[in-house]
Amino acid sequence: MADIFKCRRRILWGDSDPAGVIYTPRIFHYAIETVEEWLIKILGHNWMSLQSDLKLDTPTVKMGCEFFHPLRTGDFVEISLKIEKMGNSSIHYSINGYNEKKIHCFEVKQISCFVNSETFEAVSIPIKLRTKLEKYQNHE
Repeated sequence: MADIFKCRRRILWGDSDPAGVIYTPRIFHYAIETVEEWLIKILGHNWMSLQSDLKLDTPTVKMGCEFFHPLRTGDFVEISLKIEKMGNSSIHYSINGYNEKKIHCFEVKQISCFVNSETFEAVSIPIKLRTKLEKYQNHE
């Protein structure tokens, strides 16, 4: 069974549309922040230190979202992250949000690719990082 990274946050007024429902682009922002929090926890690097220390970037190649239930201003959302698949240089994330009643509210699918930060050419995920990342990969 793969490890699942989880974080919790409140939907703030500034994250919502005039109807008090989370503004759609904010879900993508939450997903990207969740990935960065996870990288900090498991690799000890945020995106800036990946660039400066390891000469790596992880740009998004593809991202999409499916909504199942609304989130409203003041709600708390638990966001979970797992890896669906890892290629030589790519990672396929599944990032899911659940409200306080454990209702599944959204799923973001994101594909990122490791590249050399100077040439922007795809590179293999370094084995030292891959070993840590694999703990979160779904092997079902």
